Amino acid sequence: MLALSVFSVFTPSHADASKPSFQMPDLREHPAGSDRKIAFFNLMIPLIEKANDEIQNDRVWLTHMRDQKRWTTDSRQRLASLCSDYGMSCKNEKDVDWSTLLARVDTVPIQLVLIQAVEESGWGTSRFAREGNNLFGMRCFGNNCGLEQIGTGSGYQSFATVYDGIEAYMRNLNTHNAYEHLRTRRAALRDKGKNVNALALIPSLQNYSIRGDAYLAALQSLLNTNAPLIEEMRVQDSDDPA
Repeated sequence: MLALSVFSVFTPSHADASKPSFQMPDLREHPAGSDRKIAFFNLMIPLIEKANDEIQNDRVWLTHMRDQKRWTTDSRQRLASLCSDYGMSCKNEKDVDWSTLLARVDTVPIQLVLIQAVEESGWGTSRFAREGNNLFGMRCFGNNCGLEQIGTGSGYQSFATVYDGIEAYMRNLNTHNAYEHLRTRRAALRDKGKNVNALALIPSLQNYSIRGDAYLAALQSLLNTNAPLIEEMRVQDSDDPA
């Protein structure tokens, strides 16, 4: 259930004190099955929605500014910051590859995030999830790097919070060369006004795991099994009073 060692190091250019700060609870306290599923989705859905909201806010701003003739110092700084965060260099507003930037600054379907987290972390029970808030099998390299997989010497990233791990995973999909096909597919769907969902993007994750087609089949199976519960809980979360 471990991902290939392809990732982008996420180093945000600005801190956000409003980010959720809790760490992964031990979901082994919940019986395997529906109880653990509900606990897992209750934990993850609000965090994924918040991370996507942050991305969408930046995307809306970029879309608006793309056609602007007047730029301020603050807007140029925000553009440079976003370009840096998404692995691009933008000297000024006239030097931006807007197509590539907007293909990167885009949301990830909540069902896709959830089923990958399930597959990579065993419903949040893996050691990397519990000790490092890493629910997506994201690797790291070098001495004293993150958490070591016992007996292999392989390192896995460790994050301060669950939310940090989700942000890093999304930034990984949105920047790493291994997932360019996913971004191209997503952008094409958007251009055609079609729904961007997990079903459409799963085939673009061929490079996420050394298991290849078997990995994609596992994600598809998880989607088929859990999509109704995910949607039910997502709607329930959106209906809950703030």
